[in-house]
Amino acid sequence: MKESVVIKSNQYGITLVLDKEISFEQLVRDICAKFAKARDFFGTANMVLSIEGRPITGEEAGVIVEAIQLNSNISILLVEEKQELKDVQMMDKIDRFYYEKTYENAKILKRNIANKEVITSDSSIIILGDVKSRAKVQAAGNVIVMGTVHGAVYAGYPHDSHCYIIAGSWEGTEATIGGVSGEVSMESKWFQRTKRKGQEPVAIVVWQSELLCEPLQSGLLKHI
Repeated sequence: MKESVVIKSNQYGITLVLDKEISFEQLVRDICAKFAKARDFFGTANMVLSIEGRPITGEEAGVIVEAIQLNSNISILLVEEKQELKDVQMMDKIDRFYYEKTYENAKILKRNIANKEVITSDSSIIILGDVKSRAKVQAAGNVIVMGTVHGAVYAGYPHDSHCYIIAGSWEGTEATIGGVSGEVSMESKWFQRTKRKGQEPVAIVVWQSELLCEPLQSGLLKHI
């Protein structure tokens, strides 16, 4: 019997191959059962989710992400469908699961950024890896790093303070958004207002003319 949901691993996360014949409601039930059964196998992880096999709407992508996260310890940060990356953590800032225009021309790098390497973009940058120490990433738009940041990151170059930086883990000391620069510390006064949940990614924005660093989902950023 053909499986309605097939899970495949890839370099940066998982790929779901979905049956295009069954109803979406049945498909969601099958996804829930599949991930609940495999919860221990996957463990706790941040992943990129790719979807193949059938066309889905943005709202359906959101339902799939929720089904996975409710039935596993996986956190889905980005959804890739038809070569498009959708940021599912930031959707409270815009229409739910709407494909943000900044991603249309984003530079996507499926690797680590090496020591002393300089990466620039006239839009946004999505890095499916780490930013090593003494590396520099500079973007006119947002900067999203799936791995750990050790180097320097500049979003909103040169003057757009409405951009943001997201990192799976922040070990760097230098960040700039628009014209606001400074050291970023997990022990700052802002960070004490909320509690980070496990391996939850962090977000950095400009708030009251200062760099604010907080947990992505539970911090202030979700309300901006």
